[in-house]
Amino acid sequence: RRIFERHIPQSQQNRTEQRKRTHTHTHTAMTIVKGNRKGRKRDRELRRLVVICGSTICFIAFFFFYTRHGNGNDSDTTTPRKTSQVSSSRHMLFGSSFVAAAAEVEINMDGSHVMGVNRLKGATTEQKRKLDKSNPILQKLNTKKDAFLSDGKEPKEEDDDIIKEKLPTDDADPIGDDASLGTDDDFIGDDFFIPIDAKPTLKYGTAWKKEKTTQLVRMAITHGFRHVDTACQPKHYNEAAVGEGWKLAASDLGLVREDIWLQTKYTSVSGQDPNNIPYNPHAALSEQVRQSVAKSLSNLQTTYIDSLVMHGMENSWDKTLEVYRTMEEFVDDGTVRQIGISNCYQLDALKYLYENARIKPKVVQNRFYRDANYDIKIRQFCQERGIEYQSFWTLTAPGNREAWYSNANVAHYAASKKLSTANIFYAFVLQLGISPLDGSTNEDHIEEDVLLMKRIRNGEQILDVEEMRSIATSLGFSLEDFAPHLTFQR
Repeated sequence: RRIFERHIPQSQQNRTEQRKRTHTHTHTAMTIVKGNRKGRKRDRELRRLVVICGSTICFIAFFFFYTRHGNGNDSDTTTPRKTSQVSSSRHMLFGSSFVAAAAEVEINMDGSHVMGVNRLKGATTEQKRKLDKSNPILQKLNTKKDAFLSDGKEPKEEDDDIIKEKLPTDDADPIGDDASLGTDDDFIGDDFFIPIDAKPTLKYGTAWKKEKTTQLVRMAITHGFRHVDTACQPKHYNEAAVGEGWKLAASDLGLVREDIWLQTKYTSVSGQDPNNIPYNPHAALSEQVRQSVAKSLSNLQTTYIDSLVMHGMENSWDKTLEVYRTMEEFVDDGTVRQIGISNCYQLDALKYLYENARIKPKVVQNRFYRDANYDIKIRQFCQERGIEYQSFWTLTAPGNREAWYSNANVAHYAASKKLSTANIFYAFVLQLGISPLDGSTNEDHIEEDVLLMKRIRNGEQILDVEEMRSIATSLGFSLEDFAPHLTFQR
């Protein structure tokens, strides 16, 4: 190597060393540049993440502020609620009709109706009217009563207190000096109550009331309800709280057991919470029924049950008839006054049960909705045999909701009759001979529903034939097809 290097010219050696040094410097520089590029990329990603997070937080904060304070009123914490209040006081011109948005929307969870909350707790009727007249939007709406069209929201399943907009057509305090569902005197000191023998009638439903069951049952009975529905099914009902509620109301009003009508249900193991079954699930089927009835008597603080219902058929006819015949034994000894069946949507099955029953069912309680064709044939069968057809999911089922909530005709009927649109649909169902379960958790709505029953019991026909026909058409049927067991005349 020394010999070879000796023969390389000095200038060439210098160039070789220079190239080596240059290569080393270039490699170091590229490494630094690459490092800087990665750093800048990380900075860009970090800034982007900060912007996204900040925007999301701002949006959430704005959303909560708007939904809670958009109407300028504090939320009503005195009424049990399950979700939020959505407020707005805007309206728009749509063709020749005004579409009024909600002054305040309530969403609860149990199956009754909705009411705009213009009504102030503790305010007199005159104060409420002054408030209405001081609102320019309400004054403008008052001039267009017949043009209102509800704009619906999606309700919670099985909720009787779903959204009802603040409209003169469906509010307990309609707009205008002459429009009023009633004065304060109608609610204070009014001793009207729904008679025990009333059929069809509204019955107070207690599903999903949980720890508020006692308070709500007491409230419902205090305002005039006398029929209460529950079940020996801790998964969805607080049966013991129903017992506490009716006892407290009876004490308040000076009532006795015979003044209250109590209905409960036997629910099979498949419908129970496996961790909270109110009887021995390993016992014989007939013994399960006996233990369930004994538990219901204890929970309801009573010596007898007015109506005992099989919550659903078993998975075979032998088991179904075993349950039913055990229930018949309780009618024989006077522990139960009548028996029935729930969630039975096949007419042939109902006929078979009826034909094989020694004590005929007096109740069929079903979900009233489009997918079951509104039980047209089953209702006709019940009507012909004196069986009371009870409905649940009456207001909130898909199809039903649109028929009363976003129906311009129903809004017009409500305005002319000084009722809420939900009450109009209840009146429609009652005039078909159906007894709806009413699970309202709102005291104003409970008052309205009892007043509806008062008007019906006083002999008022809320809807005429053409109005009935209009609502039936909105459900997808002619009135004659919808209720073939009834005779209608123009």
